[in-house]
Amino acid sequence: MDVTKAQHPDSMVLASVKIELSNADIAIDKAKKTYELTELSDLGLARGVKIAFSSSKIDVKADNGTVPLKGQTDMKASVEFSLLERYVPLIGQIMKGIATVKIIPGTKGKKIDELNAGSAIKDKRYEFQHPNYDGERPENIVIKQGTKTLTSPADYTIEKGAAGTWGYLFTAAGDFDPAKAATVEYEITPIKAYSLGKGSGGVVQPVSMRLTNKRKAQDGRIISRTFDFPYGFYDGEDSIAFKSKNDADTVAEVAMKFEFSPHPDLVLDEDFEPFSLYRETPEV
Repeated sequence: MDVTKAQHPDSMVLASVKIELSNADIAIDKAKKTYELTELSDLGLARGVKIAFSSSKIDVKADNGTVPLKGQTDMKASVEFSLLERYVPLIGQIMKGIATVKIIPGTKGKKIDELNAGSAIKDKRYEFQHPNYDGERPENIVIKQGTKTLTSPADYTIEKGAAGTWGYLFTAAGDFDPAKAATVEYEITPIKAYSLGKGSGGVVQPVSMRLTNKRKAQDGRIISRTFDFPYGFYDGEDSIAFKSKNDADTVAEVAMKFEFSPHPDLVLDEDFEPFSLYRETPEV
């Protein structure tokens, strides 16, 4: 027979997680006694996401009394999963230091971005839809509204964003009319292909990772649970498991494994040390 019921139903973790990874340093806020992961990239579709912890045991025994000391030290965490998307730039980011990604450029040509009437406003930056393979500024930029050709910098300016992408901004005092459609013409050299290479070895670079689980609460809200790992390394081999054409599910799987340890910038601070390896934050 049933002898109890769920005490905290919204604490049940349902479904899978979004996996994000970063090569950038975490942002430490000593005043607020917290840290945040920065410049996270979504790794895409995955299967079999698993978090596990390991440690060395502290077990001090005495000859003439009860056990005086018991606990854990040298705690580590591992995160494993299989990616279903082998996007080469992200593989290079994950394995930075032991793998190298090179971009193979295509043929230079003209691109046109269409702006529908009412889709753009002044003093807001819009990115070019087609970037150069090397991240450089697009060339021969021409922005038109009907038969009128807008001029720079009077009507618009070309700006580089924080992520290194190029875009344009219509100036407040310029002749751009948000109520009219516009075309943005420019020339770029697109990416033709990527090349992923490995040599005799290397030193892998540190990463941080966030896993995010979302589910519907009893009252209809969408609640979120995040799992943050501020400091770790890729700890697997690059492997691809191909499927048979006769399998019902033929997508190849790319096995991933990461090992995390306490962040060296957090572990010696008494305010940060308890969260230097792992931080789980469920909404309530």
